[in-house]
Amino acid sequence: MNPNKYTTPILYSFRRCPFAMRARSALYFSDIKVILREVVLRNKPKEMLDVSNKATVPVLVLKEKVIDESLDIVIWALKTNDKLNLLNPYHKEKDKIIKFINQIDNQFKYHLDRYKYSSRYEGCKSFEGKNKHRDHAANYITEIERLLKKNKATYFYDNKLSIVDLCIFPLIRQYRIADKKWFDDNTNFIHTHKWLTTILELDFFKIIMKKYEPWREASMPQFFASNL
Repeated sequence: MNPNKYTTPILYSFRRCPFAMRARSALYFSDIKVILREVVLRNKPKEMLDVSNKATVPVLVLKEKVIDESLDIVIWALKTNDKLNLLNPYHKEKDKIIKFINQIDNQFKYHLDRYKYSSRYEGCKSFEGKNKHRDHAANYITEIERLLKKNKATYFYDNKLSIVDLCIFPLIRQYRIADKKWFDDNTNFIHTHKWLTTILELDFFKIIMKKYEPWREASMPQFFASNL
């Protein structure tokens, strides 16, 4: 049975989730209109669980298939419509770009979670302490800093906004949020701070962070699109 009764794609999302932010960013720049279903994570809708056993956002439901990995959603959206050539680095250096994004998604995020949400991990044997995990995560920021400084650029690739920026900025934003003063005052993060600030001041960020009412089965469709 087709899970999507609408001709318009359905995106299950959570406003503050960095991976859902990534997906919404790509949909914004692709001018792809979707029905947005804001999910309450402690009460995930059966409709989402029925189409994806991953059980986390984002999940994009199309007429012909379901895409439930955020990077796959980004690539699908930009391959559908990439008027700004945001996929340029992916086309030119696919393996390198995917490896870099995966490092941020996995190794960096491992330490980010234990820094930002340290109280959740205090009983775990692998937990090294909030500040220790902050410092481990900072090693990845140091690499970001090195790349930006080396290229003398605002963005990562050819000094133009690209898939790299869209994919990693939500996670770096979370790292900053954990202790804004510490991050902003850190002189080792000057280029990273400039890069992140530039992205957060772009018009698209306000649009992808618009608040939506939590979705219920009886809800009227809420649409997300770059021109709304």
